[in-house]
Amino acid sequence: MEIQFRDGDIIIVNPHIKPDHNDYIVLKNEEEEAVFKQLKKYGKARFLHPLNPIYPDIELSDKHQYRIIGKVVEETGYEKER
Repeated sequence: MEIQFRDGDIIIVNPHIKPDHNDYIVLKNEEEEAVFKQLKKYGKARFLHPLNPIYPDIELSDKHQYRIIGKVVEETGYEKER
């Protein structure tokens, strides 16, 4: 069963843990925007897997450079006040 993240969830990110295959991570893209993806590793190839399945995977290369902020270590559901 895969983890499901919902709008409004709170995630805890640890910048000191090196992410591995299938870990969820927060990164900064070339425009300095924070993005939330799943890291996929296949041999030496590294991919960013979006949480929304309508978007394609992004291969990490010289063309697509991101700076890893940290690994998601905890997710907490959040209910909005009524």
